[in-house]
Amino acid sequence: MLKAEKIKKEIDILSNEMLDEVEKFISNLKTRKKTVRKKSSLLSDLSALSSEIDLPADFSKQHDHYLYNLPKR
Repeated sequence: MLKAEKIKKEIDILSNEMLDEVEKFISNLKTRKKTVRKKSSLLSDLSALSSEIDLPADFSKQHDHYLYNLPKR
């Protein structure tokens, strides 16, 4: 059975309130723009973000301690 057929069967048993939500969701999917970002752009954004966050100087070496509260090495 195709995905569309499965979805149509599920839609048939939904309440009116749920159908309103499905309609909004489908509308959002249709209008959503696909943003294609170059890897270099993403890396630049991450680099800029990391400089704005105040992290401890040893974060890269002790990330398990800071993320999971494990003892420092």
